[in-house]
Amino acid sequence: MTETQFIKQNEERWQQLEAFNLTLQRKGINTLSRLEIRAFAETFRAVGYHLAYARTHFPDGKLIPYLSHIVGVANNFYYVRERGNFRAVKNYFLYGFPKAVRETWLFTLVSAILFMLGMLFAYVYVADDINNFYRIFPGEFGGVNLGEGEVVWDYPLMSAIIMTNNIRVSIIALVFGITGGLGTIYILFYNGLIVGALAAYVDLIGSPGDTLIFWSLILPHGVPELLAIFISGAAGLIIGRSLLMPGNYTRKDAVIKGAKEAMSLVPGIVLILVLAGLIEGFFTPLGISPYFKLGFALLVAVGLGIYIHRVPKAR
Repeated sequence: MTETQFIKQNEERWQQLEAFNLTLQRKGINTLSRLEIRAFAETFRAVGYHLAYARTHFPDGKLIPYLSHIVGVANNFYYVRERGNFRAVKNYFLYGFPKAVRETWLFTLVSAILFMLGMLFAYVYVADDINNFYRIFPGEFGGVNLGEGEVVWDYPLMSAIIMTNNIRVSIIALVFGITGGLGTIYILFYNGLIVGALAAYVDLIGSPGDTLIFWSLILPHGVPELLAIFISGAAGLIIGRSLLMPGNYTRKDAVIKGAKEAMSLVPGIVLILVLAGLIEGFFTPLGISPYFKLGFALLVAVGLGIYIHRVPKAR
């Protein structure tokens, strides 16, 4: 085989490695999906073989410097992964986390459905008989004064209770994946009960404007909190699936693999909870129209949707 024939036969593979190098230099390896990482590794090994072949058969040709360069660049990403630097952190939050959420969207959807089923059940349950509220909340609920006369609802207290609860739920939903996902399912459904019961209670005992106020105090920070819960639930379900259905892996290897996949979502979940906390601390208490607060909640939802579902483009 002549050098010209060799180039013609393999140059497409070399161009693929160059494209991978360009992407990795701009965004880092964390932005690649599992399939893309596998394709990169296969391409890197193939071009490495081509370099060895060229050194043996075309030692005086101009091909060796070119192949040495692209293999050398790829080598830095194949053997050395970015760790603990600003670029890696930036790439994770801009590209890695949204990609991980998209790749696990089915688990997130199941989490949301479980939560919503609990919420719907509690709303119907309490709407049928207001006393059922206390079967979900044993004892006197701290945010309600149930004495004779006008009912007083402490909205800031109620909002703080729900926020604290949702952060706790996010952590537990992930950890309880080790129960085969049963604990995660219970946590998601039960906490849907809490929100549904509160919503029904406000509708039953409040004035006509109380429902609007209720949701205007809950949704601005509740939108990111619920997203964090759903993604945490997805992480727990991933661990549970790995435990119950290891597939071609041993159960131990499947759980380790699932745990790594789940834990890759944790920094992003924390970021979303921080966003919710900032909204809760600085926006929710503002004495502005409930309609503005609900509009803000819609903007937050749209913004998070764009962040998660946008397709990153090479820069």
